[in-house]
Amino acid sequence: MVENIIAPLIASLATAALIGISIVARRWMKRRSPLTGTGEVLIPKAWELALPTAEALPSDVPEAERAYVPLYRLLRQRGAADFRMTTAKILVENRSEQPLTIINITVQREQVGDPFSAAWVRYPPAGAAEALVLNFPLDEDHPEAWSAAYEGATGNLVRTGDRPYFEDHVITLSPGESQSLLITGRAESVRCSWWLKIETSQAGRHKVVPVKPEGGAFLTSGTPASGFSHRWEWRWYDGNAARFAPPPEYE
Repeated sequence: MVENIIAPLIASLATAALIGISIVARRWMKRRSPLTGTGEVLIPKAWELALPTAEALPSDVPEAERAYVPLYRLLRQRGAADFRMTTAKILVENRSEQPLTIINITVQREQVGDPFSAAWVRYPPAGAAEALVLNFPLDEDHPEAWSAAYEGATGNLVRTGDRPYFEDHVITLSPGESQSLLITGRAESVRCSWWLKIETSQAGRHKVVPVKPEGGAFLTSGTPASGFSHRWEWRWYDGNAARFAPPPEYE
């Protein structure tokens, strides 16, 4: 009889202890890392890539990899870099129980060098969409965020502010609130890998949270000073005869 009473009691106490430990652990994690951030490259329906070598262009593209997303990934795996601009979606979340303010977002540049010049590859457009973005000029030693937007059907990215965004703006997240940010990194004359640093302020404490994509860093290459040795376009519009060929304007 006593064993029948003690066993359930011990089990209940153990469960309560585990719940208590779990609650304490979650609260501790929230205090330790109130902001979480994830980065993901957005693959546009029309893209341009710079190749490190002409051999990076596959001689044959399997039918399953001919659409704009798998073909982009195939070329990136072969060492290609986004030409002039990389676009990423950043998700930030306040996992604490207090309001949190993002006071700045900056870029950390790595492996800066000359742009790839072996080849330029294009997946031609079928239209463009408007979006608000934070744009970073990667040619600068310490790129700052500028508000920007895509111009109508042209798809050209233009600044919409006269000073860096975080000079007179902040992003405030309520407890439990998350927000998506569209980030672009633009290179004109350099090639660099890069990632983001988000500076936060909460209850008088400042912290820097690194944000990197799954591959470890973004990779963007500007225009080579001497031009590209080769230019190709993926002619998806030829249906079953789709292939890499010189763009019509270079034929």
